Amino acid sequence: MLGLLLTVSGAGAAEPPVLTLPQLTAMALEYSPEVKASQSQVTVAKEQKAEVQGYYYPQIDTLVNSGLAPNARLPQVQGNQIVYPDPKNRIHGFNIFGRLDFKAVQPLYTFGKISYREDAAGKNVNIKKAEVDNKRGEVIFNVAQAYYGLVLAEQGKGAVKEARSYLSDTRSRINRLLQIKSTSVAEADLYRLAAYEGALEKFAAETDEGAKVAYQALKAFIGYGPGQEFTVSSELPDPKAAPAGLDYYIKTSLELRPEFTMLKEGLVARDLLVKAAKADLYPDFFLAVVGAISGAPGRRTLQDPYVQDYFNEHWVGPVLGMKWHWDFGITSAKIRQAQAELQGLQHQNRAALMGIPVEVAKEFGKLQENYKATVGLEKAYVNARRWLITAFSNFDMGIGKMEDIFQAFERYGAFRGDYLMTLYQYNVSVTKLDKATGAFRRTMPGETPKTSQAQ
Repeated sequence: MLGLLLTVSGAGAAEPPVLTLPQLTAMALEYSPEVKASQSQVTVAKEQKAEVQGYYYPQIDTLVNSGLAPNARLPQVQGNQIVYPDPKNRIHGFNIFGRLDFKAVQPLYTFGKISYREDAAGKNVNIKKAEVDNKRGEVIFNVAQAYYGLVLAEQGKGAVKEARSYLSDTRSRINRLLQIKSTSVAEADLYRLAAYEGALEKFAAETDEGAKVAYQALKAFIGYGPGQEFTVSSELPDPKAAPAGLDYYIKTSLELRPEFTMLKEGLVARDLLVKAAKADLYPDFFLAVVGAISGAPGRRTLQDPYVQDYFNEHWVGPVLGMKWHWDFGITSAKIRQAQAELQGLQHQNRAALMGIPVEVAKEFGKLQENYKATVGLEKAYVNARRWLITAFSNFDMGIGKMEDIFQAFERYGAFRGDYLMTLYQYNVSVTKLDKATGAFRRTMPGETPKTSQAQ
């Protein structure tokens, strides 16, 4: 008994889970290498900003060197003259020396060279975050498209099963009536029925292969390997009328579309870089502490304040300084480059303001078209099914023709197939509109931009 319970428990545990679209989307976003790659760029941008911020603080440079130094004795006084026993133009032996030079420089005022670039780097972080959202939008759309494709294929299998049932019932009726030599059917009806069955098998094969491709795509999106299985819902979501008009969706795109975020932040960043380039025309003021320590065993220390011995000295002291770079055309060319890049981005922004609303209008129109078509085709296929059932009843009662059954079956099959395909296109259109407007950012994990909601 215990073994039986364990067997049943193990069989139950082996059942693949049913994953919904939100679950698959969350798994894909967490796994996606493309999203992770774009998130790495956010880290790069943050470190670039940290690099710029580092210029506010002191920078310390040290230089250590060693080598050979000529020996030198202290000068001597002979009479009324100072005599150098080891003059510079003669060599009196060599020894080693060591020297350490150091300086610590603290910027005081740079005319905005650092602050402008710091603010621009902050804007670049926001740009990279918007690029991550843009990549997430692509993943969300790809997952939804594959998910709806898989559900469509599963519903298609159900439609094939139903059609086979109708064809089997029809074949039974025809064979039974042919055996009793009924004039209400003919042998040609069997050939026509076989033609329908052949077409149905073609549709069944397409459905099976479509389901396999969509399923493997979803497994790839969520990082499932061999042996990791799942199932999905067996029916596509029912269509719903758009909750708002076109103007609302265009407004939403202006607020939430990642490309607009990137352009807005990019325009500010480019303007700051123009100001930074202009600041390069002006000097930098700084406070510094500089010093040196050196020594050579073969040389004596000379205390003369007017003579500096590179090989044997030590000193340190604070200084105030100004560094001013001059060139002939380099800095001015960099300014013009920054201005040109800003103008280019301004033109891109204008193009986006023209193009994205058109894209939104196109997707909104497609959504409306698919919604209305789905509603109409649902009515068509439901009534075609009633027609088919009525045709079977009339034929069985002897008041109908086999031709009526065939015609009803053709119309029902066509309307049913068109309905499922249009319902799939409707659900894909919803996802496309979310991507075109940026509305998908509202439902992503983590922080999402705020915007007005449709009433």
